[in-house]
Amino acid sequence: MMRSLLLRFFSTITGQFTAIAFIASGLLVANVLYTGNRTLNAALLENVKISVGQTSQLLNLTVSTYASNNDLQTVQTFLDEILNKEAKNGLTYVLVANSQNKPLISTLSLNAVVPAPDIASSYEKAARTGIIHVRNRLLLPGNDVGFLQYGLSTENIIAATNSERMNSLARTLVVVALTFFAIVFLGHQITKRLQQMILASREIVAGNLQMRIAVSGSNELALMSTHFNRMVDAVQAKINEITELNQSLESRVHSRTLELENSKQQLENNLMQLKEAQRQLISKEKLASLGSLVAGIAHELNTPIGNAYTVSTTVSEKVEEFEQAHTDLSIKKSTLNRFSADMSEAADLLTKNLRRASELITSFKTVAVDQASENRRKFNLLRTMEELAITLQPQIKKRKILYHLDIPADIVMDSYPGPLIQVISNLFNNAVLHGFDGRENGELVLTARIDPNDKRFVQIQFSDNGAGIQAQNLDKIFDPFFTTKFGQGGSGLGLNICYNIVSGLLRGQISVQSEVGVGTRFVLLLPLLAADMSF
Repeated sequence: MMRSLLLRFFSTITGQFTAIAFIASGLLVANVLYTGNRTLNAALLENVKISVGQTSQLLNLTVSTYASNNDLQTVQTFLDEILNKEAKNGLTYVLVANSQNKPLISTLSLNAVVPAPDIASSYEKAARTGIIHVRNRLLLPGNDVGFLQYGLSTENIIAATNSERMNSLARTLVVVALTFFAIVFLGHQITKRLQQMILASREIVAGNLQMRIAVSGSNELALMSTHFNRMVDAVQAKINEITELNQSLESRVHSRTLELENSKQQLENNLMQLKEAQRQLISKEKLASLGSLVAGIAHELNTPIGNAYTVSTTVSEKVEEFEQAHTDLSIKKSTLNRFSADMSEAADLLTKNLRRASELITSFKTVAVDQASENRRKFNLLRTMEELAITLQPQIKKRKILYHLDIPADIVMDSYPGPLIQVISNLFNNAVLHGFDGRENGELVLTARIDPNDKRFVQIQFSDNGAGIQAQNLDKIFDPFFTTKFGQGGSGLGLNICYNIVSGLLRGQISVQSEVGVGTRFVLLLPLLAADMSF
């Protein structure tokens, strides 16, 4: 719980200011203590060195002077009088000894142990113990080199240093505390102003656009509050403007919606009219194709029926001549043999011509029925195309245009023969009308093969060696009403009907390749089973 409260506190700006102030204060105190301690220690050491130097110089000079006159007793008396062994500052004892360490002058007790002298590099450490033991070499009478040792008390200096250190710490703590509270107070003021902004923002979000922040002072926070209030004023003005625009926009949208609904209704009516017109044009195109088929078949039937009529007329005449001869009883064997031969030849001619007429009628009926319906059934592709070829032949009979079929006999499709016949008929008529325009000879070829990449499809190609199609027209030939012979027998719907039938009902694809002066090839890729395939 406590940890959670602390985390929440330090996540606020006040908490962060407090943390910064605490860290800064700690660093400041540490820096002051470290720097002050170093300074005091340096001053202490320097003071000790100066005292040691001066005291050593004074004692050496004094002892040397009296020692040269063999008057060391005077020095002993003098030192006994002026030295205080309990003193906390200055000399505490003096010892002069010869080279055999025999004391010549000593203010120590009779049985006192001579302290070990301190080396110069350890004076600071020795000073902290309260006394420094200093030993210097001393030239005695007779060129005897002894030593002079004394004790220098540092208790007062150490006490003064410690006192100064504590005073410095106290002053630092006061300054740090004031700085800490100043930073915390500043953070509190900033946080307080920010809290006011947060509360005002919440009120504004809740819809109270009249909410404003009280501005006091002339610092950055006051300036921020002023700009905040200006921002709210601008937001309120924009909201009022947007509200007015919305009201205006709603009215305009309503009006525009009515216009669009009217336009939509009008477009739907126009679309229905266009679809009806397209249906009628397609129907007319089919009827025109069927009419052309009927005209061709009628022309084709004229020859065998005419021949049959001629033969039947001749037979009637021969029968009358035979009956007359029979009435006159003038029938001879030769007459009977000739009549029999003529009748046999006539019967043969009648049979051939009537069979031809029957085949034409059967093909026409099959093609016409398929072309007029969209029923799905199984059919042999070769047989269906042969029947169609019979009905198409009259259109090219008077011109030296050949039509070849190259279709295996075992391709059986389960599809829509009528629409397929419509497609091939349109491709045939398109080639005759455009590909061989102005030409008296040419060749049309219809081939079919099972697709080697997918045995479920058959690839049908209808090609001619006619004039070809201009490159800029290749992307347009399947568009409705596109024709280069508008008003000259071309409606512009033939290839569009082919495209719609192939890509729609037959579930296939159609593409074209052409080169001007070489010819054109239409490629159909159709599923053998139309209902189960789609692209």
